Amino acid sequence: MSMASNKTKEIQEKLNKLGIHLWSELSQKERTINIDLQESIPSGSYQLDQALGTKGWPRGKIIEIFGSDASGKSTLALHAVAEAQKQGKICIYIDLENTLNIPWAEKIGVKIDSLYICTPSSGEETFEVISTLIQDKEADLIIVDSVAAMVPEAELDASLNDQSIGLQARLMSKGLRIIQSHLLKSNPTIIFINQIREQIKQTYFPSTTTTGGRALKYAASIRVEVKRQEAIKQNEKIIGYQTKITIVKNKFNNPMLQVSLGLYFDVGFNKIFELLNLAIEKKLIEKKGAWLYYQNKNLGQGLLTLKEKFESKEMEKELEKLKNALGV
Repeated sequence: MSMASNKTKEIQEKLNKLGIHLWSELSQKERTINIDLQESIPSGSYQLDQALGTKGWPRGKIIEIFGSDASGKSTLALHAVAEAQKQGKICIYIDLENTLNIPWAEKIGVKIDSLYICTPSSGEETFEVISTLIQDKEADLIIVDSVAAMVPEAELDASLNDQSIGLQARLMSKGLRIIQSHLLKSNPTIIFINQIREQIKQTYFPSTTTTGGRALKYAASIRVEVKRQEAIKQNEKIIGYQTKITIVKNKFNNPMLQVSLGLYFDVGFNKIFELLNLAIEKKLIEKKGAWLYYQNKNLGQGLLTLKEKFESKEMEKELEKLKNALGV
């Protein structure tokens, strides 16, 4: 054995004692924790899963979903809960705003009886709960709704006249550092829902920013912005609205990819609606005025009618054909 080989072996032994290993030496479990992209939790949207590049929300990572009020942030997070429950995963919903709409969650497909709900009284308590869940490996998906409602204990104890500049940013910075270190040995998906705020306009700077400082922007592997757009109408009745989802940051695929989804008042983001819209766009379903045709067969008027047709047992095979043709 050459001197160079002996030196390399000596260095490797020293590094191993420090817990530093070559990728080839890691166990399969350790590799899975590091890049567990095959066990992603579906987002509830075919297009969004493709744009994320991970077939959904990756395990063992921090995600931020942010946007203005009533844009569909919580709805997107609840779809993740519904998809995770289909896989038999344990989901925790940390409802700091006390605004979880149970009937709406059930409409989306969430099994409320299987959903664990937590309402911490402070930001510090929230991070303690998350930290414990990660260390004990008790959860597969943790939703935090929302960052804006994570109030530091010092602020709760202070009067309204007391200054509290930077308290929440410091709380987020410290809390995220702790849970990031725990995530190295566990792999739950953590989704933080965040709000946007107007900031004093400065040249060359955005007019809005998210709450909680910059720590979450750096800690998140994926950041998604949700924007509400035009209303969706059927027979002059508003049945939902279009939502533009922009992947602002993505460590697993190209960033700044955009997806436009319909958010419907009766079902939220719906995969069949999404599939049918894509089929119309790609001319697989033909639109002649208000009428919709598939393989020269008249299926009626409007997306709601079309959805009912394709949900029937008679159209199961045709639905699969559409999925294959669209590559979803």
